[in-house]
Amino acid sequence: MPSVSRFTVCAVLALRVLAHEASAQPSPPPDRGPAGPDPAAQPAPPADPADRAPPAVPAAAPPGPTAAPAGGAAGGSGWTSLRLLRDKGVISEAEYASAVRDLGAMVGAGEATTLVVSKLATTLYGYVEGNMFYDSTQSCQEFCGNAQIQKPGTYRGDHGRTIFSPRNSRFGVRIAAPETHGIRVSGLIETDFLGPTTTTEQGQWSNPVLRVRHAYVKLDTPIVDILIGQTWNLFGQQPNYFVASVQRPGIPGQLFARTSQLKLGKTLRSHGVTTELAVAANRPPQEDSSTPEGVASVRLLFDGWTGLHTGSLSSAVAIQPASLAVSGDLRKFRIAEFSATPQTGHVRIGGGVAFDAYLPIIPATKQAKANALSLTGELAIGSGTSDTYLALGAAGTRNAAIPSATAPAGLTYPANFDPGLAAYDATGHLELIKWTSYVVGLDYYPPGMDGRLGVVASYGHIESSNAGKFGGAQVMDPALGSTRDHESMIELGGFVDPTSATRIAAGGAVYSDRYVDGTTARNYALGLVGWLFF
Repeated sequence: MPSVSRFTVCAVLALRVLAHEASAQPSPPPDRGPAGPDPAAQPAPPADPADRAPPAVPAAAPPGPTAAPAGGAAGGSGWTSLRLLRDKGVISEAEYASAVRDLGAMVGAGEATTLVVSKLATTLYGYVEGNMFYDSTQSCQEFCGNAQIQKPGTYRGDHGRTIFSPRNSRFGVRIAAPETHGIRVSGLIETDFLGPTTTTEQGQWSNPVLRVRHAYVKLDTPIVDILIGQTWNLFGQQPNYFVASVQRPGIPGQLFARTSQLKLGKTLRSHGVTTELAVAANRPPQEDSSTPEGVASVRLLFDGWTGLHTGSLSSAVAIQPASLAVSGDLRKFRIAEFSATPQTGHVRIGGGVAFDAYLPIIPATKQAKANALSLTGELAIGSGTSDTYLALGAAGTRNAAIPSATAPAGLTYPANFDPGLAAYDATGHLELIKWTSYVVGLDYYPPGMDGRLGVVASYGHIESSNAGKFGGAQVMDPALGSTRDHESMIELGGFVDPTSATRIAAGGAVYSDRYVDGTTARNYALGLVGWLFF
């Protein structure tokens, strides 16, 4: 991975050198062909006598270096921003909106540094983020997500943890070609430093590992929009319904996953209502099933009912229309039989349905943002969907031990699926693990601050109706049982934007994890986060 970091730095430096050389390149000297005018190249007569050429004078020396055309005119190059390119007419309003969406509606996305070379627009974007978090248990890192809270009475459950980390800082590159015949082509790669951790705290926090967040090619056409690569899962219309939270997105009860996919989408506009239709073939949750995951979604946006909202605290505060969405997920599993040496398998069909909404309670417009208040909510019901939640994992579920009478000594069941998606009990009965979740969030913007100050609150909940069947022989033991029944989280926080390129947020949260054995574990979290956007 260090080679990836070096490659990224070299790419940025190369782009700057290219821009410098292109802008400083002297114009070629005029063509000094044979004497006398070329009949095929006669200039048009001037429109006004004042514009007529003066008497001939000795030829001047070739002109010196000239500056690149502002905004990256055709054949030129220059550093600019997406907003300036739009204002100068170099890119259309649709191209601008597409670029801002690709950048995750990040704070200052419209001002992201953009290099234009021969009409190719290369946008460099991202942010530096510093996290400071305290947790009352040793259960979490920079985020808790859906990770299990350590039980009281244990060392990790009775002692706290403090973490300072820059790992969620991000860097991305987006390249877009000019719109041609209504077709827009772009590609994007975005990274952060939350890659696989090392075995020491020094290595994990001071030398974090680069990883890929998004990497895709996108074609927007008048007929259908096409995306190929890794980005947000369409299930739950991610990231359109993330609640504003100081705790990192992916809180308990919130669908949160990126995956490789082929996605087709179509937007239909009518008076007052915009309809977004989309289908996707995703990476199989179990590669041995040989079948891609299928997702479909319908989203309705009510253009005349708008509010002020930020989807996550790294996103810009923006006017957003009220909307409703429903999405469905279908996934196939082919799970090896319950044997130390499986010869056959069992097919199970999983998936789920998600309902999402964004509702401005106190509406807002570009001209009136005072006291804006909005609600974001999601309900999801699924089976075999644990991988669509951040850090949920197995949640204490496991495959039973193979009876000794049928397995040679020392052999265990060779599961061909990720823990938490399914499990066998001691009788050999197989089920997909079921999860029901919901999350709701509020964000409020006081008067006089033009959206630069916000107060946020959220509540999330996730539970399983069958995890208790697959917790092993010790599932009901208060000391040894580790299988989750349900978890809830409540949070209150706020943020302020001191400048257009900075944000500071602080908040506190309480996580409550209920185990099948009846034990309740709680974690109290405090966080302070700062961002510098570029």
